[in-house]
Amino acid sequence: MSELGPRALSLVGVLGTRYHLTQRKIRNLLDQLMGLSFSVGAISQAHGKVAGALKAPVAEAAASLCTADTLWMDETHYPREGVANWVWAAVQPTLAVFAIYPSRARYVILDFIGEKCTAAVTSDRYAAYAFIDVERRQVCWAHLLRDFNRIGQRHGLAGQIGRRLLGLGLVMFRKRDKDQLKGDSLEGLKRRVQRALELGVQQKQCSRTANTCANILKLWPALWTFTTNATMGPTNNAAEQALRSLVLKRKISGPTRSLRGDQFLARGFSVHETCLRQGVDLWDFMHRAVHAFIANTTPPSLMPRAPPAAIPTR
Repeated sequence: MSELGPRALSLVGVLGTRYHLTQRKIRNLLDQLMGLSFSVGAISQAHGKVAGALKAPVAEAAASLCTADTLWMDETHYPREGVANWVWAAVQPTLAVFAIYPSRARYVILDFIGEKCTAAVTSDRYAAYAFIDVERRQVCWAHLLRDFNRIGQRHGLAGQIGRRLLGLGLVMFRKRDKDQLKGDSLEGLKRRVQRALELGVQQKQCSRTANTCANILKLWPALWTFTTNATMGPTNNAAEQALRSLVLKRKISGPTRSLRGDQFLARGFSVHETCLRQGVDLWDFMHRAVHAFIANTTPPSLMPRAPPAAIPTR
């Protein structure tokens, strides 16, 4: 791709991430607007060069996950042709890192955030996170509400318990929004939720309900970490929102076809999401990174220069 300079390569990178264009559409756009005629394969090679330019900045950001105070984590399916890949997200207020692995197993989390990571982690109840001490986990209450709603659709006592838990979950969010989730109010709510979960375990009509309630009780401290850690919230929305761009890219472009495509996705969207959180212009960062890569000079850094703020809302 010697025909494309840093500015054009950066444009190819931005079009393939923020604007979710397929390689074919990028090729057609360059031809129509700039008179540049390339094959789809050449655009793929350009993505590979952009991925190479972003390797060092994203590696630096990924290495910092091990020392983070808090992380929001989630994963979603993103296949490569012939490989059932998963894209994993580890999110901080001003930093987001994505990585693609062929598994959802525990080893992936250890490899991704580091075996010695001591961050407080917000996630769903997926079993791969079970090795993390419950005292430094926050289970997503949005996922819990879905569990409670599903139980509430069942017949008999199980359904009654599910509807009770769903109502208590909604009370929790209402109290939190009004800054009433503290002191006796918090302790009373916790007692009611615990009692409802215990009833769910004790009832004999529905084994699925009993198993779900028992699992949630095993994670009990992780339901309430956000009430003592001001940097955390009760949901994993931050990670889910960060993954939406990749989900949209998957729906538009379909599976990747090579390791090069995987690397472009993971690194390109890490830069895209981090720049969004830091208020940094994506094209400018891409251009500086590509220029440094070609000139063999020090690349720009994704590391935040100011103390982390609250997770941005959209």
